[in-house]
Amino acid sequence: MRFSIKQTGCGGERIGYLTGFIRSPGAEIETPTAALFTQGGSVVNLTAEVLSKVFSNTKLLWLPLSNSINLETGVKAQNDGVAKFAGLQGHVTCATLHSLSEDTPSGHFELDRAPLWTKNGKRMVSADRYMDVMEIFKPDIILAIADGRTSLNEGSKRISKAVCRSNSMLKTCVNRYMSSKELQKSSLIGVVVGAGNPKKCDESLRNILTHVDNLTGISLQGILDGPEESRDIDSETLKKLFEKVGEALPKDFVYILEGNWNPSIILTAVEHGWDLFDGSYPLKLTNTGVAMKLNFDVTKENDTLYLLDMVDERYKADLKPILEGCECLACKKHTRAYIRHLLNTREMLASVLLSIHNLHHFDQMFYHARQHIASNTFAVFKQHITKQCEMVKDFPPNRYKGSNGTNIPTENQAPNIKRRNL
Repeated sequence: MRFSIKQTGCGGERIGYLTGFIRSPGAEIETPTAALFTQGGSVVNLTAEVLSKVFSNTKLLWLPLSNSINLETGVKAQNDGVAKFAGLQGHVTCATLHSLSEDTPSGHFELDRAPLWTKNGKRMVSADRYMDVMEIFKPDIILAIADGRTSLNEGSKRISKAVCRSNSMLKTCVNRYMSSKELQKSSLIGVVVGAGNPKKCDESLRNILTHVDNLTGISLQGILDGPEESRDIDSETLKKLFEKVGEALPKDFVYILEGNWNPSIILTAVEHGWDLFDGSYPLKLTNTGVAMKLNFDVTKENDTLYLLDMVDERYKADLKPILEGCECLACKKHTRAYIRHLLNTREMLASVLLSIHNLHHFDQMFYHARQHIASNTFAVFKQHITKQCEMVKDFPPNRYKGSNGTNIPTENQAPNIKRRNL
């Protein structure tokens, strides 16, 4: 894989291209962008046929091993990689150990091994075992295994062990990568950890630099340990962290930010040169019956919430689409009242329609961001979106809290969740 920078904006924001995928030679992905989150190898709530109608271009698929390790036997038997096995050939896959937006028990680490929490319980995974699975799955992008589930307020002893363990596992991943012809068809991404301790974070960054010749980019972990923490982190703290990592590592790296961040935080990261995001945010909204409707027109003030609680009584007879003017399949053919009905009767189609809209709308946010970077007006766009995010502080209690993130169910919860406090 090659990452090339096409254009930079007035700040650190940039437009880039991911090309040169050995398994998908014609694929081209423009950045900044978000991946499509997968579960069991498939985009959540969408079949391959529906996905092709929602997105006609090549997309990046985010593949946590925690929800796809059960595919190993089948993928190995077919021997054509996880994308082909899932019927999503033509798209680009990015594999990682787990999703930072999943709730998992704390602890359970061992020397040079990390816990993989699956629906069947815990598995301890070494770096060698992890790379064995990568040889079978054949993803286009591999995030190195790391102990990244630490928060910014984590104790120094825990962070110190996380950095030491991650540095050792990265060395093993690089050695396996260099010695395997199959693995070299993928791109290896280093993982920065220890964000809660400046000295240990610097140690993690220095370790990344020792392997710079074998890496194509970096991913940032060690900020949060679970989805609820994302709403409590100050944006200025994140801004300084984004700047620090970006200044320490090569500019031609692709920069990946994991976690369930809202649009304001995502655009702050983009402003400081971050390129890829894991795509968990729109899925979280879908799983709790919430639809996005950001106003992308910077010439028009927005005085309504950009989130719609689609189970609300007010939409019972609302015959408008989720967002007027939206070109997604859900908005073209269905009304708010119909989607509300589907949600309240626990119909699977509700999750499908909400996924179609939220994924399309989230993708449009990145499209407009790239347009504004190209026009050197990104700062205006970011401020416009940030104002809308600041309005959601009092969004339905226990469903969405704060302006820095979300407090909503994990991917592993069923889409048709019980409604509380509504």
